[in-house]
Amino acid sequence: MTKRAGIIIIGDELLSGLVDDSNALFMVKELRQKGVDVRRVSFIKDDVDDIAREVKMFSEAFDYVFTSGGIGPTHDDVSIEGISKAFNVRTVINGRLRAVLEKMFKTALTPEQLRMAEVPEGAEVISDDTIGLPLIKYKNVYIFPGIPELLKKKFFVIEKMLFTDNPPLIKRIYIKEFESKVAPILNEIVKNHKNVKIGSYPFMNIEEYNLMIIIESYDRDNLQNAFQDLMSSLSSDKTVRVEE
Repeated sequence: MTKRAGIIIIGDELLSGLVDDSNALFMVKELRQKGVDVRRVSFIKDDVDDIAREVKMFSEAFDYVFTSGGIGPTHDDVSIEGISKAFNVRTVINGRLRAVLEKMFKTALTPEQLRMAEVPEGAEVISDDTIGLPLIKYKNVYIFPGIPELLKKKFFVIEKMLFTDNPPLIKRIYIKEFESKVAPILNEIVKNHKNVKIGSYPFMNIEEYNLMIIIESYDRDNLQNAFQDLMSSLSSDKTVRVEE
């Protein structure tokens, strides 16, 4: 059975347009290659109650929850507090994180630096030689930093632990036709092939074609059957090319 995931991107700077997000796109692409169905991506502010509400909802709805941002030493780094509130547990200092931080800073930790060792009570910390500060996991929630370079390093570690490669099988059909004329055909294919996903994507200002149809499935036979039905329903003179 396909696992389902939700992604929560946390940060005032993203919702104000001051910073562009790349973490959501990265995680969606990586999870897709592992056969994980990303059902929702949410952008929320650095607000404890907002974080708690969203994390609780996502944790109950999905197999995996990945958060990005809001962990660190400053006043607006409130993700740990919000996630703790989501599960009605205390925020505590983790000894392993504290030891790593003390080794990193080579001095007694300031109150601000000590905040970086906070976790929801009962959380697991996951270490790896490639990631520096361990990753925090609470139940099915994986808590990532917002800095893209750090997130990617930690995400690659988690990927290896949780998933194997299982990308969907895909066929792309490029046609020279209006989407409105193809819509009845696609509706019929969708009705007759429940185990495939079909999407149509119009293009403008491309002379060769103006519509791309994508068929995808994790089962080769299901994909091929839907593809054959679609191709038999499309006008051959309108089909430009097919890609896999």
